[in-house]
Amino acid sequence: MVSATFSQTFRLASRACGNSLRASQRQYSSNKAVPAHGEYRFRTSIERGRQQYTKRNMVTAAGLCATVMGVYFYSLYAVKQEDYTDIPMPAVLTEEEKAEFNKPKERKTIASYK
Repeated sequence: MVSATFSQTFRLASRACGNSLRASQRQYSSNKAVPAHGEYRFRTSIERGRQQYTKRNMVTAAGLCATVMGVYFYSLYAVKQEDYTDIPMPAVLTEEEKAEFNKPKERKTIASYK
Protein backbone atom coordinates (compact mmCIF):
# COMPACT_ATOMS: atom_id res chain seq x y z
CA MET A 1 0.00 0.00 0.00
CA VAL A 2 1.39 3.34 -1.05
CA SER A 3 1.04 6.16 1.43
CA ALA A 4 0.43 9.60 -0.04
CA THR A 5 1.36 12.85 1.59
CA PHE A 6 -1.25 15.42 2.49
CA SER A 7 -0.40 17.72 -0.44
CA GLN A 8 -0.69 14.85 -2.94
CA THR A 9 -4.03 13.81 -1.45
CA PHE A 10 -5.27 17.40 -1.53
CA ARG A 11 -4.22 17.82 -5.18
CA LEU A 12 -6.02 14.61 -6.15
CA ALA A 13 -9.17 15.66 -4.27
CA SER A 14 -9.20 19.14 -5.79
CA ARG A 15 -8.80 17.73 -9.31
CA ALA A 16 -11.69 15.36 -8.67
CA CYS A 17 -13.83 18.35 -7.67
CA GLY A 18 -12.84 20.29 -10.78
CA ASN A 19 -10.59 22.76 -8.98
CA SER A 20 -7.45 21.92 -10.95
CA LEU A 21 -7.10 25.40 -12.45
CA ARG A 22 -4.19 27.58 -11.50
CA ALA A 23 -4.85 30.93 -9.86
CA SER A 24 -4.10 32.77 -13.11
CA GLN A 25 -6.66 30.65 -14.98
CA ARG A 26 -9.31 30.83 -12.27
CA GLN A 27 -10.22 34.46 -12.92
CA TYR A 28 -11.23 33.65 -16.51
CA SER A 29 -13.38 30.66 -15.57
CA SER A 30 -16.08 32.65 -13.77
CA ASN A 31 -19.25 34.02 -15.34
CA LYS A 32 -18.22 37.59 -14.62
CA ALA A 33 -16.98 39.96 -17.31
CA VAL A 34 -13.27 39.82 -18.03
CA PRO A 35 -11.32 43.09 -18.04
CA ALA A 36 -9.79 43.86 -21.44
CA HIS A 37 -7.54 46.92 -21.61
CA GLY A 38 -9.44 48.83 -18.95
CA GLU A 39 -12.88 47.87 -20.26
CA TYR A 40 -15.16 44.99 -19.38
CA ARG A 41 -16.43 42.62 -22.06
CA PHE A 42 -18.16 39.28 -22.16
CA ARG A 43 -16.31 36.07 -22.76
CA THR A 44 -16.26 34.89 -26.35
CA SER A 45 -18.60 31.97 -25.65
CA ILE A 46 -21.23 34.32 -24.25
CA GLU A 47 -20.76 36.70 -27.19
CA ARG A 48 -21.28 33.82 -29.62
CA GLY A 49 -24.43 32.79 -27.79
CA ARG A 50 -25.83 36.32 -27.93
CA GLN A 51 -25.17 36.79 -31.66
CA GLN A 52 -28.32 34.97 -32.67
CA TYR A 53 -30.45 37.46 -30.73
CA THR A 54 -28.73 40.66 -31.91
CA LYS A 55 -30.75 41.11 -35.10
CA ARG A 56 -34.03 40.23 -33.39
CA ASN A 57 -33.31 42.66 -30.55
CA MET A 58 -32.49 45.46 -33.00
CA VAL A 59 -35.73 44.87 -34.92
CA THR A 60 -37.72 44.84 -31.68
CA ALA A 61 -36.05 48.06 -30.47
CA ALA A 62 -36.72 49.76 -33.83
CA GLY A 63 -40.37 48.66 -33.70
CA LEU A 64 -40.83 49.96 -30.16
CA CYS A 65 -39.17 53.29 -31.01
CA ALA A 66 -41.32 53.66 -34.14
CA THR A 67 -44.49 52.95 -32.12
CA VAL A 68 -43.60 55.46 -29.40
CA MET A 69 -42.65 58.15 -31.92
CA GLY A 70 -45.80 57.45 -33.94
CA VAL A 71 -48.03 57.90 -30.90
CA TYR A 72 -46.16 61.06 -29.91
CA PHE A 73 -46.37 62.72 -33.33
CA TYR A 74 -49.97 61.64 -33.88
CA SER A 75 -50.98 63.19 -30.56
CA LEU A 76 -49.21 66.44 -31.51
CA TYR A 77 -50.97 66.41 -34.89
CA ALA A 78 -54.37 65.74 -33.29
CA VAL A 79 -53.98 68.51 -30.71
CA LYS A 80 -52.80 70.95 -33.36
CA GLN A 81 -56.08 70.38 -35.24
CA GLU A 82 -58.22 70.99 -32.15
CA ASP A 83 -60.40 74.06 -32.44
CA TYR A 84 -61.44 75.65 -29.15
CA THR A 85 -64.02 78.08 -30.60
CA ASP A 86 -66.91 76.06 -29.15
CA ILE A 87 -65.73 76.81 -25.60
CA PRO A 88 -67.00 80.20 -24.39
CA MET A 89 -64.32 82.50 -23.01
CA PRO A 90 -65.07 84.04 -19.62
CA ALA A 91 -65.77 87.75 -19.48
CA VAL A 92 -62.97 90.09 -18.49
CA LEU A 93 -63.00 90.79 -14.74
CA THR A 94 -63.68 94.28 -13.52
CA GLU A 95 -61.50 95.95 -10.89
CA GLU A 96 -64.01 95.16 -8.11
CA GLU A 97 -64.12 91.49 -9.10
CA LYS A 98 -60.30 91.34 -9.22
CA ALA A 99 -60.09 92.90 -5.73
CA GLU A 100 -62.69 90.44 -4.44
CA PHE A 101 -60.83 87.54 -5.99
CA ASN A 102 -57.43 88.62 -4.60
CA LYS A 103 -58.79 89.38 -1.11
CA PRO A 104 -57.22 87.13 1.53
CA LYS A 105 -59.49 84.27 2.45
CA GLU A 106 -60.65 83.72 5.99
CA ARG A 107 -59.05 80.56 7.31
CA LYS A 108 -61.27 78.38 9.36
CA THR A 109 -59.90 76.54 12.34
CA ILE A 110 -61.24 73.47 14.07
CA ALA A 111 -62.65 75.68 16.82
CA SER A 112 -64.73 77.67 14.32
CA TYR A 113 -66.61 74.53 13.24
CA LYS A 114 -67.97 73.89 16.75
